[in-house]
Amino acid sequence: MTAQVHPAARRILPPARTAVLLGLLVLVGFVIRIDALRNSAPEVPVLGDARAYHLLAENLAEGRGYIRPYEFAAGGEQIKTAEYPPGLPVLLAVATKAGAGSETSQRVLLCGVGALTVGLVGLIGRRLGGDGVGYLAALVAAVHPGLWNADVSLMAEPLASFTGAALVLVALAVVNRPQTWRWLVLGAVAGLGCFVRSEFLLMGPALLAIVAWKTADGWRPRLGHLALGLGALVVVLVPWTVRNLAAFDGELVPLSNNSGSVAQGANCDAAYSGQFKGLWVTNVALDGNDADAARAGCFTGFDLSRGNEAQVAAELRADGLSYLKGHTGQLPGVMAVRLGRTFGLSQFTQQRNFAAAEGRNPLWDGRGTRGFQLLAVVGIAGLVISSVRRTRSWDRWLLVVPPAAVVVIVALTYGNPRFRAAAEPAIVVLAALGTFDIIEALRATSARRRPTSPAT
Repeated sequence: MTAQVHPAARRILPPARTAVLLGLLVLVGFVIRIDALRNSAPEVPVLGDARAYHLLAENLAEGRGYIRPYEFAAGGEQIKTAEYPPGLPVLLAVATKAGAGSETSQRVLLCGVGALTVGLVGLIGRRLGGDGVGYLAALVAAVHPGLWNADVSLMAEPLASFTGAALVLVALAVVNRPQTWRWLVLGAVAGLGCFVRSEFLLMGPALLAIVAWKTADGWRPRLGHLALGLGALVVVLVPWTVRNLAAFDGELVPLSNNSGSVAQGANCDAAYSGQFKGLWVTNVALDGNDADAARAGCFTGFDLSRGNEAQVAAELRADGLSYLKGHTGQLPGVMAVRLGRTFGLSQFTQQRNFAAAEGRNPLWDGRGTRGFQLLAVVGIAGLVISSVRRTRSWDRWLLVVPPAAVVVIVALTYGNPRFRAAAEPAIVVLAALGTFDIIEALRATSARRRPTSPAT
């Protein structure tokens, strides 16, 4: 079914003019992000995970390998790690080798990645709805604080947004022309996404399965296309998995050991009730004092005296799963709070205040969440309207996959607004499409209500 949209959206300009206009919006997005970085950098130091990413990249660039960052920084110990997926550290290591080794220069690089996401969002919107939708989507992506406020941090979220947008764009290219090499590219991008954030473990295979189902007739070609994509995904992951087998004495670690710390820290008394319900919680003292007794049983850190990192991670996972099994009655409520924290429906002020520790401006983090909510409402309204009026083709529903993957991952782990990153570009495009849907529906309603002149 051919999409029927507002004429202003449907019009397609020559490629050169489109490139210029989208390029200008990318530039606007970059300027906004650099200005935000200039204002936030003195106030928001690089700590925690952000500092770890920087140190991991530094060690890679200087030839020490992928080693635990804080242990090396503290005492020079070179302990192999897979606690963090390698996507962002490898990118930052390349930047370091190219001369951009400071924390500030690496944050500028991620602002550039965020600006490029603006262009990808515009291309997705153009593919689904025409120029009007594409330009509106790119403009929103450029100014939406839910995107640019995350892009100034030295975290994986800017790369997650970029990869999420790239994955959807490649999926749409496969829909347009399901050639073998495009299936391989789609699978490869999905595999690379897994090195950035865990949502891609669901997002990639889901997109592959949907596109395979809709673009082929019969089970054999569908399974063949799916196999191509999944095969490419696996090929991308294999070298890292083999490295981990060697690093951890034959322990199978396809992606990271972080699942152990997440399992223990998100499944404990403090994470199931009280002010930290729905969060990841640690009882490790960050100020050098004794561990917090109120958080006993939560993440205790990687005690490598008990084995290598993978072995300890397995123990942490088992501990977390054991707690979960003993408290399944509380789990639905905990899951609801996890989702509420992520989407601004629970503990809004607390989550906003946590943002500073992750390199984001707290005020704009809250505004980004409110903006996301507005965009989601407009996008959902557009989906409803287009479904009722049957004015959209099925490929628009591919945009639902990233938010759905985020919902599943958050419900199974813990809540944090930054976990929306991989889904944020899709929501922006849905909102742009929804805006034109709403305008067209209002125009159609007005036309039906307009009295017609009597025949003479």
